Amino acid sequence: MSQLRLLDLDLDLAIPSASGLAARAEEFCGAAPHRHDPFARRNWGGPLHSLCSYQGKLKPAIGHFLVSWFTEPGWRVLDPMSGVGTIPLEARRQGRIAVANDLSPLADCVSRAKVEPFDPHDVATIVDELAAFISSGPSLDQVASEDDLSFGLNGPIRDYFHADTLREVVLARRFFLVEQGLPLAARDVVRSSLLHILHGNRPYALSRRSHPVTPFSPTGPFEYRPVMERLTERLQRVLPLLEELMEVGLPGESHLGDFRDLECPTVDAVITSPPFAKSFRFWSMNWMRLWFAGWEREDFASEPKKYLETEQRQDFAPYGDFATAMHRLLRPGGVLVLHLGETASVNMAEELGPLIEPLFEIHHVGRECVLDTESHGLRDKGATVAHWYLFGTRRAD
Repeated sequence: MSQLRLLDLDLDLAIPSASGLAARAEEFCGAAPHRHDPFARRNWGGPLHSLCSYQGKLKPAIGHFLVSWFTEPGWRVLDPMSGVGTIPLEARRQGRIAVANDLSPLADCVSRAKVEPFDPHDVATIVDELAAFISSGPSLDQVASEDDLSFGLNGPIRDYFHADTLREVVLARRFFLVEQGLPLAARDVVRSSLLHILHGNRPYALSRRSHPVTPFSPTGPFEYRPVMERLTERLQRVLPLLEELMEVGLPGESHLGDFRDLECPTVDAVITSPPFAKSFRFWSMNWMRLWFAGWEREDFASEPKKYLETEQRQDFAPYGDFATAMHRLLRPGGVLVLHLGETASVNMAEELGPLIEPLFEIHHVGRECVLDTESHGLRDKGATVAHWYLFGTRRAD
């Protein structure tokens, strides 16, 4: 098959039998279609993949081709560690039923906005209610007496915003945490848009100058930036895209919780990119957005212990739990694809293979060197030297 044929977005690739999956997987790893133009471009995939900036997000083109090569339209495709929904969004775009799951409230919020249907009228209502909540809310002095504004991992929250903006940001956070009964998908469309503009170095950001992905210590003058004005501008850009997605994609679902406890209808494929060995600590790199999503100072000490990213720093035994959970959720013969990392000292594919193999037949494992990838403006690219792809199918009970 020619490289041009391999890169054709309109390819009708029927999923092969288990015996043919190895050949398909080997072909994918050899072609690496996501590394060719236009897919290799930094902004490929469009604005919905950037609905909210997030440190550790999978490259959208990788998600796109894993979905298109190894699943079929109409399949239920699960990412049990979905982050901000890169793989589920690509599944929804390609006519699959996307199922997202993550333990992070930040990730769950953004994933839900990407995969679940919503009523635009609900979005408008929530925006109006948020504006009224902020307008009628208490003064900054009272807000500061009730909320810990001295917290921050790169500097205290209060240092990031003009006093008037700070008051509005804290009240907006409070609105989403205390208001009950809001339609979840519409709520998270609004909240994701606010999370995206929370900090950054671009004119639309609410903060002083910082980084749009990780909130490094702010610089520059304090300038009042109205929350509702900038939120409305953001929604005007993303709402038409989300509404268009509802017209062409199948409705999906997002779940908040540990993959071990996930309950959902049987799925046809699991495609996921677990935390890489020696990866960035997601809770510190995304700390301000996690704070806005509900974490308090004490949560940054207790919550990370529950995450696979922390568990695997000791050993990879939790992936035995992962294999058990995915075996329970996948149909017999269902497809499993793992996107894994390699450092100078740890090869996740080698570590995970023996833990996965008792419940899944492994058909192919392939390597992709990533030493030539760009840093996206961050100071440290991390320890990853290569990506690995593990392809398998669920064994019968």
